[in-house]
Amino acid sequence: MNKYEVSVVIPCLNRERLLFECFRGLSEQTLARDRFEVILVDDMSPRPLEGVVDQARRELGLNIRYARTTVRHGPAPARNLGASLATGPILAFTDSDCRPGPDWLAKGLAAFTDPSVTLVSGPVHPKPEQPIKLTSKQHFTYDEHPIYTTMNLFLPRSVFDALGGFDASLCVRDPLGRAVEAADPDLAWRVIRAGYDKRFVREAIVYHEVEDLGLVGYILEGTRYIFLPEIVRRYPELRSELLTARLFIQPSMWLVYAALFIIVLAATVQPWLLVMLPVMLFGRALLRTRSLKPATLGWFCAGACVQLPRFFVMTLALIYGSIRYRCLVL
Repeated sequence: MNKYEVSVVIPCLNRERLLFECFRGLSEQTLARDRFEVILVDDMSPRPLEGVVDQARRELGLNIRYARTTVRHGPAPARNLGASLATGPILAFTDSDCRPGPDWLAKGLAAFTDPSVTLVSGPVHPKPEQPIKLTSKQHFTYDEHPIYTTMNLFLPRSVFDALGGFDASLCVRDPLGRAVEAADPDLAWRVIRAGYDKRFVREAIVYHEVEDLGLVGYILEGTRYIFLPEIVRRYPELRSELLTARLFIQPSMWLVYAALFIIVLAATVQPWLLVMLPVMLFGRALLRTRSLKPATLGWFCAGACVQLPRFFVMTLALIYGSIRYRCLVL
């Protein structure tokens, strides 16, 4: 008989302060503490995280198991290690920069009272005490999303093992040393393809740190899309669920390509066509804001100008991924 009903798996690299906040959120769960365990996998942090774990055990009374990888390969292999150590029949995945809401485990676990349900996900909200800025990292979901991130995901241990866990080949480091991966949607869609039912539990909320990337970091964030063509190649049904016109990752991407086409055309043939760029931008601002206030329109246009180099980086990542995986996504 299993001692715990659910095992919470958290991979972590550094982030001591955020990790303890995550532990605090777990300590405030409405689900009794003797019904769940926490497994922290330290992905070779320069300073081992055992001190944070000991503090959480002592001050918060959590049941935490600590493991440390021998080679830093990113979150997916770390999650696989954590799952292998789990004793609960249900695995709950979240990240070290997340703070689970008080009902997260109780609501997520309750979904499995329906025996047909196997994959359970929930919303990821920004931490309400933190403001969202123009250059903040945008990874919040309020409704069911076809990517099914491991910021908020539940899965039976038996199904996880039967499907081989996370595909570690979909987790690499980019030139800036950041973990770039697509192992979470890959696993979720393997579950769906295997015929298991899924459920989105709106009450099972996880709050995510609002990270201000700065202008350069915000622009370079587009490199994370490198694996998207591979995911779409593996699961063609994602084209209709995830992409606009079955090709574009964002609805506004076609405008970026149109603007780039105009710039190239103007530079080589008709320079007067450059006048169309501010006209297109102003028209987009009117459509999106539905306002005639100069401040509102100016703020939107400024944001769009910041988005342009970010979209350029994203485009390069998608083109590289499209060529590498032989699947066009723009």
